[in-house]
Amino acid sequence: MSTYVGRQPIFDKEGVCFGYELLYRSCDQNNIATFQDSAKATARVMVNMVHNIGLAPIIGQKVGYINVDETMLFSDAILLLPKEHFGFEILEHTKISPALFERVKHLHSLGYRFSLDDFDCSDGMINAYKPLFPYIEIIKVDIQAIGIPNLKASIDKLETPIPLLAEKIETHEEYEACLKLNFHLFQGYFFEKPVILSGKQIEPLTANALRLMNCIQGNNDVAYITEKFETCPDLVYNLLRHVNSGAYHFKNKITSIKQMILLLGPQKILSWLGLFLYGAPQNHPFGIEIFNNAKFRAKVMEELALTCKKAELANKAFLTGSLSLIDTYLNISMLEFLNHVNLDDEIKTALLFHEGFLGELLFIATEMNHSSDTDATIEALKHYPCFNTDQLYQACTNATLFVENTEHE
Repeated sequence: MSTYVGRQPIFDKEGVCFGYELLYRSCDQNNIATFQDSAKATARVMVNMVHNIGLAPIIGQKVGYINVDETMLFSDAILLLPKEHFGFEILEHTKISPALFERVKHLHSLGYRFSLDDFDCSDGMINAYKPLFPYIEIIKVDIQAIGIPNLKASIDKLETPIPLLAEKIETHEEYEACLKLNFHLFQGYFFEKPVILSGKQIEPLTANALRLMNCIQGNNDVAYITEKFETCPDLVYNLLRHVNSGAYHFKNKITSIKQMILLLGPQKILSWLGLFLYGAPQNHPFGIEIFNNAKFRAKVMEELALTCKKAELANKAFLTGSLSLIDTYLNISMLEFLNHVNLDDEIKTALLFHEGFLGELLFIATEMNHSSDTDATIEALKHYPCFNTDQLYQACTNATLFVENTEHE
């Protein structure tokens, strides 16, 4: 049985990724019938992922957070997961009992870390879970269940020094409201929704990449592209790092700019430039995760294009995915960005409207990275005869590895 794990990042106040909530996937569409015990199914999938892909591609040096209920907590399966790398989120429907209290207390004494998930700060929930507070390192507050107007009064009722995480943040306005309250960590889709700032200046390095993209679109002659690269030492340096990353395995040592361009080809260079537009993501709030998500989407789309035997669209697919978050990264609208670059109409249509073959691949890649309900995604793919569920999950696994292999570019 093939498996895949999705991730949703958790950020600190500086917009730096603190860890990931892990979302589990199995390509066995009969998974619900096969596993009557969802907690054990989750544990089995996670163990499978750890042993087959490894921890580094999934969480790197950060902490992965896993949802658990009473079944999982009492199962020895939890002991199979390395406690140094994982935290366990106790779900809101978990049945609290004296036996569970003792189990959590015992696991905590062994070094296991726990959070409370989807906390609505109601009196009933506080009273039910308060006995566990001494063993809890994070309380994840469901801001959608509480509502922004009631949020301050609700979290004040907790009267605890336990760090609070604001989860299910969907807009920048909600994020700003949570920043003003006693929250240490933040989670949600908000970081992919840009605040549009009209007339925002595009940074010089990004402008160089845009100019080179336009040059390649107009002329794919290797000598011409080499000449243009020679005027941009920043691009040459980063292209060299890219060529020497884990994404490629060239046998020959690099001796010239022209050699790199010949090895990759103009279209692959164009695809890479789409990622270079993200510049120095570590200098942007949420920048590294935006960059990694763009790389994930790009690779998933490229893999699926090849699986669908549309090799002629593979580079376009990669470029579309790599540009799909550039509006968020640059804090401009996608339409404004497209006014700066001469892109193929099929790519523009995908980026603006999520339409066409590339647009549908972009939808798939986005959902597989973030959605907590991939059943709906799989349901939407029934009309695709060119790849099956197993191939979809393999594309996602390859994309996860690609992100890890190119992490230090």
